[in-house]
Amino acid sequence: MPELPEVETIVKDLRKKIVSQKIIDIDIRLKKIVKNKPDVFCRILINKSFQKIIRRGKYIFFQIKQEKKYLMIHLRMTGQLIYQKGDKIIAGGHSDRKNILEFPNKQTHIIFYFKNGSRLFYNDQRQFGILKIINQEEFNLIDRKQGIEPLADNFSLQKFKELISRKKKNIKAFLLDQSLIAGIGNIYADESLFKAGISPFRKTSDLNEKEKTALYKAVRYLLKKALKYRGTTFNDYRDAYGRQGNFLNKLKIYGRDGKKCFRCGKEIKKVKLAGRGTRYCSYCQK
Repeated sequence: MPELPEVETIVKDLRKKIVSQKIIDIDIRLKKIVKNKPDVFCRILINKSFQKIIRRGKYIFFQIKQEKKYLMIHLRMTGQLIYQKGDKIIAGGHSDRKNILEFPNKQTHIIFYFKNGSRLFYNDQRQFGILKIINQEEFNLIDRKQGIEPLADNFSLQKFKELISRKKKNIKAFLLDQSLIAGIGNIYADESLFKAGISPFRKTSDLNEKEKTALYKAVRYLLKKALKYRGTTFNDYRDAYGRQGNFLNKLKIYGRDGKKCFRCGKEIKKVKLAGRGTRYCSYCQK
């Protein structure tokens, strides 16, 4: 699932490319992705433009110019946004090792056409994503339900410890709870626990002060590093600026079940925990 680094990366790119660009047409190829009536969805957006693009947790909000409304997008498990103008492509979202870089393709479900000749594709292999026009009240409701942003200045070590002390739950489930910390998903939860040397089976109430500090630092470090490498959207993928989004190659634990741990050489295990596939090293993570 696309997480904070993947979503933030594509949001930053799209701000430079499509803000103020007039939408001249929309091709809805799969109606179930759009949670409004297709004709209403198109009527509100066609001949309009976006004046602002906002990320909140894993949500993307495109504020519609001249309307008190937003286009809300949640990429869910396998959603991707791909911007194309001529031979220039910018992509963000779901991790994809196959590099299907011809658009549109069989995974393309919605296409936005802009006056300047550019296009924005919504691709989704498993078709769980959501696009919906919402009003200000709905935006405010979603915003309130999101937890603290883990890269924000107010996400201090003290705040992290306060959040842990409030919830007596599995540490993996804690990291995935979007109402507590917004934007961390399965990839960065597993990677953070591995870097901190903490077993995903541990309870929040069992962590000592040193372990809490190590986990806090691991979360911040990994999210910042993933942003630097433009997330895990594509393996060896270069965007329109020649930048490479290859954090997939830097993952230490996620997706490596059955392989040898980089630290101790023992086999990385995978179990289902907190409703998600969880990778861990039983020797390195205590």
